[in-house]
Amino acid sequence: MKIKFTTYSTLAVALMLSTIVQAQQQSQSIIEQELEVKLLQWNRSQNAAGLLLDKPSQNSNLEAGYSGQNGNFTQPQVGQKSGDVFLKTKGNLYLKDFYLQGYFSYNRNNIKDAVYNASLIDPLRNMPYKVADTNASKWVNQHYVIGFKMATKPLAEKLALGLSGNYKASSGAKQRDIRAKNNYYELDVAPSIVYSISDRHHLGSNFLYKNYKEESNNSNVNTYVDQNYFFLFGLGNAINYVGSGRTMNYVADALGGGLQYQYNGNVKLLATANYTLQAEDANISFTNSRPVGTILMKKWDFDLNLQKRSEQFTHLANVDFTSSKSNGIEYITQFQSGTESDGYYVKYKSTRSKYNNTKSKIKYELIRNQGNAFSWKAAAFVSYDKLDNKYLIQPSNMLTENLFLGASFDKLFLLSGARNSQLVVGGKLTFKNNLDGAYNYSGSDANSVTVTELERRNFEYFTSNYSDIEIPLTYSQQLREGSSSELFIKASGQILSTSNFNFDNRKSFLVSIGVTF
Repeated sequence: MKIKFTTYSTLAVALMLSTIVQAQQQSQSIIEQELEVKLLQWNRSQNAAGLLLDKPSQNSNLEAGYSGQNGNFTQPQVGQKSGDVFLKTKGNLYLKDFYLQGYFSYNRNNIKDAVYNASLIDPLRNMPYKVADTNASKWVNQHYVIGFKMATKPLAEKLALGLSGNYKASSGAKQRDIRAKNNYYELDVAPSIVYSISDRHHLGSNFLYKNYKEESNNSNVNTYVDQNYFFLFGLGNAINYVGSGRTMNYVADALGGGLQYQYNGNVKLLATANYTLQAEDANISFTNSRPVGTILMKKWDFDLNLQKRSEQFTHLANVDFTSSKSNGIEYITQFQSGTESDGYYVKYKSTRSKYNNTKSKIKYELIRNQGNAFSWKAAAFVSYDKLDNKYLIQPSNMLTENLFLGASFDKLFLLSGARNSQLVVGGKLTFKNNLDGAYNYSGSDANSVTVTELERRNFEYFTSNYSDIEIPLTYSQQLREGSSSELFIKASGQILSTSNFNFDNRKSFLVSIGVTF
């Protein structure tokens, strides 16, 4: 699979041109656009058919910037240092009987000092069957994403149809032996429907199909020096090899669906519930491929969004709950030679590991209204995460429970009325408190670095307490007086301070510049 930048650039330009046509209708700052997105309830769901019920305005923006992170307070596969160059654009417009949203983004990500990953562009995507080595290496990754949401105007004033789709293509390369060269694509589509019982009551439903595939090729530049590497199976269980790694082929499909209910009265309420069933196969090589394992995941998520708007204040409350349960199925295979043979045959398979994750969050936000923006806004949240992973043969487990508390405050300052110059200064503070944790390995090699370094460090990261301070800034003004387009500049700084002396603090920043149409 080859990624053609010119193809995606053409699509991005086409999207920007389509939004420029409607941009002259009104001037809207990035501050107003982002606040509106927060208030669009159906946009939070997988159901595109309900988008028109929130009466969105027409707007678009283009943004480019750079972000960076540094510090070892992270999982070892992530890397101690990273930098990300990005370009993104999005817009929406009304076309006769249709409403359309579209977006495009490009990211080039440079990661330094990453270890225990020679298989995946995203080593944290819940795929335990992968190649890992101990050579701290640089990864260079590129990501292209394009997507849309479309909704019809109500048919017979009762029924609306919708469709959303997203396509992602990524390439990645590990820069040090054992080297990896990866290609990844992902496609999902979600047709949807909404039936309006009355002006206040609306029922929705959607279907989801997703397919993705990642190809990983390993090699050594220095063929005179054999490299040690591991094939991981989860929770420290691994097989040690010597050589140039191996070619991996990951293929996945997912099916799902969702239900939605909205009440639109003095209080706006949207409740959504989704279920997804996903299976991902890990195979060695492409010709005469050898099955290694399958991850079968069942995921449930629930979201409840409440809004109440008065002349002076807007009240927002949100409750989220997600539960995913995955079974790791491993295969015993045998190769059969001969001209009529298909290569490897599965002699036996069984579930060897289980991965259960639960997340819940409650958030409340109060906004002091000021035109289409705000004078100030304040928020507070509490969340709970539980991870319960088990390897069944030989028994091993990792359990963590964490509580998060956070608060934020943002203030908007009007600097000049002539060109609508505005500045938003914010602050966000988050505390993580570990409630419980245990990691026990009962495999055959307790002294392996996949146990003593990889999983032990992952466990310490999951169970470390920390405080997180973030300061975001947003400046916006019209390009010229009376213009319908506005320039904006964003900047933010963040520092995570942990009480675990085995880690340093992790710092990050972001700067970007953009324009709204």
